[in-house]
Amino acid sequence: MNFIKNFFVYAFFISFLCLIQISIFNPIFFGLYTYIYILFVLVYPYRGNRFIFLLLSFTIGFIIDKFMNTGGNHAFSTTISAFFRLKFLQFFDGKNFINISSFSIYELPFIRKTLYIFSLVMTHHLSLFVLEIFKIANFSKIILLKTIFSSIFTTILCIIYFFFRKIKH
Repeated sequence: MNFIKNFFVYAFFISFLCLIQISIFNPIFFGLYTYIYILFVLVYPYRGNRFIFLLLSFTIGFIIDKFMNTGGNHAFSTTISAFFRLKFLQFFDGKNFINISSFSIYELPFIRKTLYIFSLVMTHHLSLFVLEIFKIANFSKIILLKTIFSSIFTTILCIIYFFFRKIKH
């Protein structure tokens, strides 16, 4: 019963994030790319089934790819971010994460949370933009600048989300 409830909650959350990404953040372009759907990778439970998590991460990237006609770039980048998520969390929280069975990202100190979010977003954006640049066959220093500035902007939006989410709790 709990599995079915979680399935519908995550299906709704994925649909909501895809709708926000496709309808709001794709048309808006300030010279930066904002991929808010990475929030799914950040808020999925850390002790959940890893296979289901990777499958759902691939699914959200695949949906974005279908609407943006990007040929699998978002699916790959989201799956890579999901794959490295626990490694980044162990790096930034160390032994505390391993010993706590009911860990929540909301419990991390602000600096660690910010560094964790930024590194995960940076991994996503770097893999996405590398695939995009190789597809265009125009590799230059622009990829690094594009990755850094887009990662900063997406990280700020994620931190704002976590700030308001913490107030709600």
